[in-house]
Amino acid sequence: MSAPRGDTVDAIVVGSGAGGGFAAMALAEAGARVLLLERGPRLESRDFPMHHRDWELRPSPFELPGPPGTDPTVVREHGPPVDPRFAHLRAGPVGRQVAVTRREPFRYRRVLGLGGTTLHYQGEAHRFAADAFRPATAYGFGVDWPIDHVQLAPYYEAAERVLGVAGNPVNPFKPGRGPYPTPAHPLSPASQRVKTGADRLGWRLLPNSLALPTRSVDGRPPCQRSGGCVQGCIFGAKSSVDLTAIARGERTGRLTVLTQAQALGLEMAADGRVAAVVYRSSRGVERAAARVVVLALGAIETPRLLLAQRAPSHPAGLANGSGLVGRYLTETMYAVLNVRFEHRLDGYKGPPIDARIWDFSRPARNGRVRSGYALGVSGTMGSFHGPASYALRTPGIGRAHKDAMRARFGTVVSLFGIAEQEPRPSNRVVLADGTDTDGVPLVRIESAPSEADLVAMDAMLARLTALAAASGAVELLQQATAYDEPLASHVGGTCRMGSEPVSSVVDPFGRAHEVPNLFIADASVLPGQGAGDSPSLTIQALALRTAARIAALARRREL
Repeated sequence: MSAPRGDTVDAIVVGSGAGGGFAAMALAEAGARVLLLERGPRLESRDFPMHHRDWELRPSPFELPGPPGTDPTVVREHGPPVDPRFAHLRAGPVGRQVAVTRREPFRYRRVLGLGGTTLHYQGEAHRFAADAFRPATAYGFGVDWPIDHVQLAPYYEAAERVLGVAGNPVNPFKPGRGPYPTPAHPLSPASQRVKTGADRLGWRLLPNSLALPTRSVDGRPPCQRSGGCVQGCIFGAKSSVDLTAIARGERTGRLTVLTQAQALGLEMAADGRVAAVVYRSSRGVERAAARVVVLALGAIETPRLLLAQRAPSHPAGLANGSGLVGRYLTETMYAVLNVRFEHRLDGYKGPPIDARIWDFSRPARNGRVRSGYALGVSGTMGSFHGPASYALRTPGIGRAHKDAMRARFGTVVSLFGIAEQEPRPSNRVVLADGTDTDGVPLVRIESAPSEADLVAMDAMLARLTALAAASGAVELLQQATAYDEPLASHVGGTCRMGSEPVSSVVDPFGRAHEVPNLFIADASVLPGQGAGDSPSLTIQALALRTAARIAALARRREL
């Protein structure tokens, strides 16, 4: 369907990832005429490496220009000095880590394409635990959310139905619930082995809840358990947003998707409302007018767009009267151990992350570790997947290399932990001096782990080391943590929600306090990170709630 030109639509959604795709679908299904703008292309199965025999040697279709994991809109600068008390957390081969004095430059991972980073994600679909919505009250950490899990539960359920989430409802660390849309995946050989170690330690390793349906959903095939989610699912089985929410929205006939359309700014009306979105397409710079605008570009690009929108009426940027746009950035607090077992576990068999340990998601209120965290198992996270990846990382030449490959292939597993970062105003996105080719300012990331973050990483690494030993790992190969290598696959908090305009950017429904027809439906509204859970399902549930609010306000003619 072609985009409407010169016509005012009911809503424009900017960004097609976890939040934007779900907001666009829900608005279209509520009867609104919606224009969805996506900067990247619409990708097909043939665009993904595993569609080809030499898939392990092909470049990722999701890498932006520049060094791997970087973004040309983010100015790369080395971070602050690292804390020598936690030097053992630094990345590198276990026992041979290189001494570092400063954090590496911030690496921001995202995907430009219809479906956003859900094209790349590994399908984790978590409801946040009840205490994750009130961490300040529950264990003296961060800030309480303006909503609770009860208010979000119906939207969680609706999002899970759209995605066909596979899972087991029996989880003592989460609120009670009904069955998942599709049954849980059986544990992979790698997770079965690690479960023996968790059992010895008295921890509960449980099946992960995944947007990788185990039965057909909407005519798509069930998950083929090939472990290739991060490269794009060639089977169309992974519930990325393009194949689920956006496809549903397009079936209404009221959702127009415009790819290769990069938002450059917002055009404001005299009454302080957003009148139109200015964007670049293949035809040049254009504008699209709408009654409502929903920003869903993610926790870096959304504040970038708002901070760049300076005018006499909003000199610090749009919707930034509180001064909090860009602040309270939360990055991914992680720890990873790559471990080798004596016998093959074939980590490529099964979903990439099919098991989690939530035993440490509820920290003691006065304990040393203040952040909740979760552990997990992955057969492919450590860049050991198929034969070529093993061959490239196996020493030797000729027969010695062949013998080493026979002994090594399929034996490496990644054990990881994700903690909730302490939200602090000093961690932020700010405008940089340079601009992109369209004149939009670039951004700089100012972010450092707090002592609470470092303590959480230390605790995770200790638990992972114990889990590796209890599971029978024969060698610890390599470790990595956010201590010196920031890796932002999950970022949030830069336009956080709240009840009071002085302490937040948007209200509990994602509506900007200062701009009545501007809403945000991405990770930037999150006050916290859910004690180590993946944020995608929460972003999607909040987007459904935001869309329902927009529809209700429109019916009452309050927009």
